[in-house]
Amino acid sequence: MDRGLLDWPGMVLGAINQPLVSILPEPLVLAFWALLSSWLTMWVYSRFSNQDEMAALKPKIKAVQKKLSNYDGDFGGLLPLIKENFSLAGRQFMLALGPALLAGVPVLFVLVWISNAYGVIMPPAGSKVEVRVIAAADAELANWQWHGTQAELTTTDEAGRAWRIDWPGATTSATLITARGEEILEVPPELPAPVVHQRQWWNTLIGNPAGYLPPDSAAEAVYLGLPKKEMLPFGPSWMRGWAFLYFVLLIIGSLGLKFYWRIH
Repeated sequence: MDRGLLDWPGMVLGAINQPLVSILPEPLVLAFWALLSSWLTMWVYSRFSNQDEMAALKPKIKAVQKKLSNYDGDFGGLLPLIKENFSLAGRQFMLALGPALLAGVPVLFVLVWISNAYGVIMPPAGSKVEVRVIAAADAELANWQWHGTQAELTTTDEAGRAWRIDWPGATTSATLITARGEEILEVPPELPAPVVHQRQWWNTLIGNPAGYLPPDSAAEAVYLGLPKKEMLPFGPSWMRGWAFLYFVLLIIGSLGLKFYWRIH
């Protein structure tokens, strides 16, 4: 796997995750990562924010806001109160901004890793999988063929082409080949991913676990309709993946710690 800068902490997270999934159901393991993320982000925020100054600002802001709500004079007398209110609110925002951005770093590392670990999975051998190719500029899509599997052409247009293929097993593979014999992609990839594309600038930060197409490839991207890993056995499809459970528990955990630790 070609890792980006934000992928390296995932090696440690993956090593910790392996013994956890061997003894606990995956939804509970995901809940552990969500609650750990909430603890890390709130600890970092409380550690690096000026809690004393933020606590001192709160009664001042409330006092100014009370004056504003009770004010019954001319507009000239209102302007200093508005100015003071904006000044205090701006100070509060600036005090919170830096620590809030810093507190998001642990969550960012976990998200990069967890989206790969709990995103999509390899389908069983013989499953019907939709594969869509987006052609590179000036590429000719006519007469592209799949070798090593049965493939049914389902969609074709100027931008790309889609097939429904029989997914190969662990010991077999299938290759998409152009009319000129150029190999575009071999499936299954080494690791599951929803898309294989040409390398982009942002892959310096976040790598694609399935690798990349060559820069001179006739395809710009190949989208693989791999099944999503389900964390919840109920609800609509958007609820069943990792993101819903992770973010709900992350928010609940963060709010709970905010009140418990009395963080401003």
